[in-house]
Amino acid sequence: MSKKITISIPNSSGIQHFDVSRKKLFAFIAFAAGCLIVATGYGYNQWHQEQSLRTKLSELEMLYAEQVDTTHSLSQELEAKRNQIQVLGKRVYDVESVLGLANETFDDSSLENRIDAAAVDSAVRATMFRLIPNDTPMSYERISSSFGRRTNPITGKRHTHTGIDLTCKRGEEIYAPADGVVETVRPSKKGFGNFLTVRHSFGFMSSYAHLHKFQVRSGQFVSKGDVIATCGNSGNSTGPHLHYEVRFLGRALNPQYTMDWTPENFNYLFEKEKKVKWAPLVKLIDDTVRLQVNLTNNPYQDSSVRTVKNDQEPLAVQ
Repeated sequence: MSKKITISIPNSSGIQHFDVSRKKLFAFIAFAAGCLIVATGYGYNQWHQEQSLRTKLSELEMLYAEQVDTTHSLSQELEAKRNQIQVLGKRVYDVESVLGLANETFDDSSLENRIDAAAVDSAVRATMFRLIPNDTPMSYERISSSFGRRTNPITGKRHTHTGIDLTCKRGEEIYAPADGVVETVRPSKKGFGNFLTVRHSFGFMSSYAHLHKFQVRSGQFVSKGDVIATCGNSGNSTGPHLHYEVRFLGRALNPQYTMDWTPENFNYLFEKEKKVKWAPLVKLIDDTVRLQVNLTNNPYQDSSVRTVKNDQEPLAVQ
């Protein structure tokens, strides 16, 4: 067999013949095939990378669209919350206006200038002790932390303690310090732990933290002395105790003052607690009690509403 291969290539002057050895020809063919394979592989890799990038781009575009929708929803929620805050702020201002608190600063005026306690009759006093938090909410062992500035036993940082901590045995019953409606019942293992709030009359509220068990549900009306929960150690707590708070229109009061306030010590709270303008509040309660008494003595009857009793009455002679 000949070791050369003749390759004929036509051109303008005729046909030109080239003699190429088989070895070189095969080497050239192998090189060309390798180049073709490499080029094909490179092209495939490029295509695959382009497809992968396009897929990632589509995913990023979808994620961006979702983030835009989420941001829009959060913006709407934020605006709604701002509107709610404005409404709540107006309500608080209205209540403060009724109680003579709006645009006024608290002063250290004497008891006589704030309220004439001697003029408060027994019915008003009884109503106040029924509707405003007073006495201790439970039989506690000791006060482990008072109201005011303190060092947090867990974080070690200084802060304002807006309540009072009462140590107790786990399961000790906690009582409502005044009539009210249960507003919040929140189970939790963090922070305040199992947490409960009761909304009382005339802007007062009490709250209870680190509870063991709840004995009431949200929306339930409770009377002074009703069992509402049991003392525990839930949340961030170093031992069984009750964190007890009393607030007036959102302002934290010293619970020690309300706990020490008794019918035998009627003037005590007015002398100690200066965050409340007691004179307009007592007048409001006095007016409410007098209105109830008047309605009881002279019940209102609307003759325009037909009832069985009205139907049985003889008709007037014209």
